[in-house]
Parts: sequence; C-alpha cells; structure tokens
Amino acid sequence: MPNGKRFAEKTESNAVNTDILSYSVLKEIRSDKTAVRVGNNAVYTVTVTNNSAAKLFNNLFSISRSNASFETGSVKINGDVQPTYDPVRGFALPDLNPGDTVVIEYKLKADKQISMPITHFATLHYTVNDPARGNVNYAENTDTVSLIVIYDNLSVIKTVDKSFACKGEKLHYTVKITNIGNTTKNGLIFIYPIPIGTEFVENSIRIDGTVYSVYNPETGFVLRGLAPNETTAIEFDIKVVN
Repeated sequence: MPNGKRFAEKTESNAVNTDILSYSVLKEIRSDKTAVRVGNNAVYTVTVTNNSAAKLFNNLFSISRSNASFETGSVKINGDVQPTYDPVRGFALPDLNPGDTVVIEYKLKADKQISMPITHFATLHYTVNDPARGNVNYAENTDTVSLIVIYDNLSVIKTVDKSFACKGEKLHYTVKITNIGNTTKNGLIFIYPIPIGTEFVENSIRIDGTVYSVYNPETGFVLRGLAPNETTAIEFDIKVVN
C-alpha cells in the first residue's frame, strides 16, 4: 500500500421497515354512559382506523360476551342501520385501504343485577397481504370499557309475636327493611293498614329502638335513607278489639 497508508472502505446496507399492525391499526371503543340502571341500555362506539401501509380485507367484527344483552337491530356502520347484524355472532366489515376509517355502533342492555361492573371489549379479525408470506390473518382486541349497573331493591320481612290471639290481646309486629340494591335508597315511606277487628296502639312505634310517639302506621311516616346492605327495623303494637 503506497506510503504505508491504509484506507477504510465504508459500505451501507439498504433500510428495511416492518409495519407493526397492532399499533398501526387503531381500534378504540367508547360508551355513552359509565353507569346505567337495570333494564336500560348503553350505546357503544368502536372506531377502526387503518394507519398502516397495507390494505385490510376479510374484516370481521365481534364483541365479547358479558352480563349485558345485545339490543337487536341497533347496529350502525358509518351511521347506516344494519338491522340484521349481530356483533355477538360477528359480521363482516368493508375492506379498509390505508387511511380508511370505519365506525361501528351498537347497544347493550343491562338486564341483570350484578355487583361488579360490566367489562366489555370488541375484536377485529382481518387479513393483510405480506409480500414475503402471502395472506396473513390477525385478530386484535380493542381496549376495555366498564359499565356500572345500578339497581335499588328492598327486602321487607314482617313478623308477629303470636300466631293466635283473642279479644283484648296485643300483637307486636316487627318489620325489617333491608336495602339489597347497590345505591342508597331515599324517600322511603312506611304505611301499614291495620287489619279489620284490630286497632293501633298509640305511642307504640319504635324505629331502630327509638320511640316515635306521634307516628301512626295507617297514615304513614318517612324513614331515613338506607345505604346498600343497611337495615331498619319498625316495631308497633295492635290490639284485637273484636
């Protein structure tokens, strides 16, 4: 080598890129409600955007099974009603070219009393043509959304201290009211019609052990609010007069 010098040879390779479809194909799910009462529904919207460089075809949309029922006829694709589509069974979506978006809308009804929130997600199945491998199938889920189910039920248990009574005897009644719902129950009014042949014994009303001398079960009175799983006990006496 002339003059003892050395020369380094620089060589550059070609650049290669891989499109990560799980990031490039956006799948977002949203609900119009965060909480719903039993018997009512929530509207879910799933937006799928193809930000990849590949065409998506053989697209199939489906939803997870949950403690809510699909409302028949509620599916819309890009605003157009699709009355025969059922996302539980799944249905086809149009091909998505790079940059295309499709919006799927449907309703689920909260028809069960459950203590845990309803968790829900959707799944998109699709195919892309890979120059190296040919057609490749993918299945990816959306994120998960939660829906709280609100229900307000009461348990009312009535007991009496005697199975048989004669004229002049008193009967001691106890009514226990428990909130078996998952929200505080307010605006409770207690009314108890006194049976024929008996009369209410004045000053006998007790609520959770406290005497309420002016209360009368026939005219009714207001009870305090009950938080979930909370119980109040109403006691009173009636006298057999006939």
